[in-house]
Amino acid sequence: MKPNKTKKTTQSSLAKSLGVSRQLIAAYIKKPDAPALSDLTGWTVYLAQKGRIGSAPPDLRRDIAQERLGILRETKKKLARQNEIEVGRLMETADAKRQAAEAMALTFSELERFANEWPPALAGQDADSIYERIHSAIESLRVTLKKKFESIS
Repeated sequence: MKPNKTKKTTQSSLAKSLGVSRQLIAAYIKKPDAPALSDLTGWTVYLAQKGRIGSAPPDLRRDIAQERLGILRETKKKLARQNEIEVGRLMETADAKRQAAEAMALTFSELERFANEWPPALAGQDADSIYERIHSAIESLRVTLKKKFESIS
């Protein structure tokens, strides 16, 4: 009969394989739900579930760090947008759409008012008088719209 030459797994060899300290393995091996020393995959999963991030294997720590970095980058972008909104350099799309709709509604209501008021008011006048009235009304509309646009922007 040949002697068994397979190396017995020790806490030190397991710790080295996992990229963690021997003390960490020693602390967790005492727990009743700890996997067998020879179960490398079981220890990887066990440490990922029970251990702190620093106690996880290097590849898992790297994956966690990448996820955290992604979250931090998104958070940074969100805060930058919020700061831009607060100082008035950006605005929410919904606010821009609402304000554009208000501006257009005012513009069209003024044009409709002109269409209703001008024909009777301009009836019987010569071309120069009509021009002057229309020009004056357009200038008045420009002033009104400018004030309104400034108030909603």
